[in-house]
Amino acid sequence: MKKIILGMLLAFPAIVSAQHTGKVFVDANHNGRWDKGETLMKGISVSDGLNVVLTDEKGCFCLPGHEKERFIFITTPSGYKTENAYYHRIEEGQTSYDFGLLRYDAVKSDGSHKFIHISDTEIGEEQGQDEWTEGMREYAANEKVAFIIHTGDICYVGGLNNHIKVMNSSNMPETQVFYSVGNHDLVAGKYGEELFEKIYGPTFYSFEVGNVHYIVTPMPGGDHAPSYRLDDVFTWMANDLKHVGKDKAVYVFNHTIPGECGCPDFKYTLKNKETVDLLAHNLKAWLYGHWHVNHIYTHPDNGIGVICSSTPVYGGIDHASSAFRVMNIDGKGDFTSDFHYSYMDKHMVIASIQNHQAAITPEGTIPLVVNAYSTASPVTQVRYSCTFDGKTIVQVSR
Repeated sequence: MKKIILGMLLAFPAIVSAQHTGKVFVDANHNGRWDKGETLMKGISVSDGLNVVLTDEKGCFCLPGHEKERFIFITTPSGYKTENAYYHRIEEGQTSYDFGLLRYDAVKSDGSHKFIHISDTEIGEEQGQDEWTEGMREYAANEKVAFIIHTGDICYVGGLNNHIKVMNSSNMPETQVFYSVGNHDLVAGKYGEELFEKIYGPTFYSFEVGNVHYIVTPMPGGDHAPSYRLDDVFTWMANDLKHVGKDKAVYVFNHTIPGECGCPDFKYTLKNKETVDLLAHNLKAWLYGHWHVNHIYTHPDNGIGVICSSTPVYGGIDHASSAFRVMNIDGKGDFTSDFHYSYMDKHMVIASIQNHQAAITPEGTIPLVVNAYSTASPVTQVRYSCTFDGKTIVQVSR
């Protein structure tokens, strides 16, 4: 009997040490630490990858931990961002993890906003990526894009090591950047997502912008087996959604289509028989990559958008040009979508002249059709001039 009691006493400290505590605050001076007078944030979701709790009135949380835990992460609230710090890796001997939020203005008063969706960039090295990333960076700044989401196939060890250098929330300072894991991001290691986690953090998490709750999820499998299972992902998702109000719209990001994630009808049944029904949580769209095409399918039974975007670096196998998708989200969480071509900086072409000749109207004018485009921003003004024998005879700004 004494041995049993002693064993129970020895086990008790291990249970206590498995708990994780901390606070969420507004980091007014951007030093990464809570200082007296800085606002503590109530009602922020914090997770250990299974359990999800809300911070209390003092901005504090306490999580019980679980067997597969590797990160503590928050659901970044609307109006705030972090500089690649919405998560902390759980370290041996450390039990407290604080999260500093930075105020961030990329949402209109009604909750409407924009975000950029890209996928399958598949770069091998940092060099040679300046042109397409710079155009996207300028567009994000000019148009006040709320975030950029990359839905996987960063690609192999080289891509995983280098992509973060060309596109992250610090070097794209006017926006924030999120990543999900693709099949070619599951590489050799202790488990397939080990390198992804080392560089990019947890493979599933959530954040909010405006009136939308965004959920990032991982590819079910790939080149090397991951340690997570779909049941792990959806069990966490069920806990995450318990803290999401019915007035919020929901978007899910993954590298592939819903059917390959075990929920072709947007429902997933857990091992405990509980059903995670995304339709009951105001799902608006599922965005993915993987297939290297630009495609929007609207589900006929429920109107949910299933949206694929090809690479902004190389274009699509459907012969689509290199481009990034811009999602325009209104105050209710509904979307419209359009593409912006990469590699086109202040590009203008006269489209109506053939063989260097143009017809003159009876009034003596020359009708011209001009195609003008710029990756960095929608074109609002065009300036042009015509020369004859080296002299400018027409100069117009419109």
